[in-house]
This record gives sequence, C-alpha cells and structure tokens, in this order.
Amino acid sequence: MPIEILNKWESVFVTEIKKCGEILQRHRCRPVCHKYGNEGQCRFLFPHETVEASYFDAETKSVVLMCRDGNVNYFNPYILVFCRHNHDLKCILSGKSAKAAMFYISDYITKMGVKTYEMLSLLSLTEQFYHWQCKVAAS
Repeated sequence: MPIEILNKWESVFVTEIKKCGEILQRHRCRPVCHKYGNEGQCRFLFPHETVEASYFDAETKSVVLMCRDGNVNYFNPYILVFCRHNHDLKCILSGKSAKAAMFYISDYITKMGVKTYEMLSLLSLTEQFYHWQCKVAAS
C-alpha cells in the first residue's frame, strides 16, 4: 500500500510541476524587457541557450545548468510546487556575478529610489569629505 501512495504522490507532483512551470516560469517578453536601451533584445537574456546536460566550464570557471527550453527560468521543482511563485536559480560562486547579484538583491529588497551603487558612492564621498575636514582642522 505505501508504494502505491508514493507512486500516486509522484504522479501528482510531476503534473503540478508542469502546470506551475508553464504558468509561473515561462518567460514572455513584455515592454519591461526592453527598458534601458535594450531595443530588439530581452534584457533578461531570453531565450536562454538550450543545454542538454549540466556541466562545469573550466575556461569561464562557471557551472552551466541544463536547459531544455530557452524560455523557461531555471527553477527548483520543490520550491515551485510548494511555494507557487516564480523564481530564477543561478549558480553564483564568486567574482562579478556574486557582486552583481548582491547589488540586485539589495536594490530589489529595499526598493529605494537610490540604487545601492549610488548609495555606496555617496558613502565613499562622505568618508573622503570627513577625512579632508579632519586634516583641515588639524592644520
């Protein structure tokens, strides 16, 4: 009896992955995709290149994930089915990609009018001004 329940659960789960994936993960270009001078191309880089199997690219030192459909975001089936929201998985180990992700996440969760890089630049200028004032006051 337990194996029958497990098989039924797996069948329902696979069906839910397909339904949620089609509704939540499939990219359809909209005007927002072409903001910031991205005329004629999607700024979210769709469609992705199709890749038959995941692999490590030693030249770029990156993990390339399997992609069967170039218009579907990379996703985790369990997150997709149980949370029922869109998401985009990326393998970010270090370097420029990690820094870019950090800035994107900071901007996204704070939703401030000032971007993170602008705030950091302002903080840097403030610190420089503070040190300049200290030197002026000391002389």
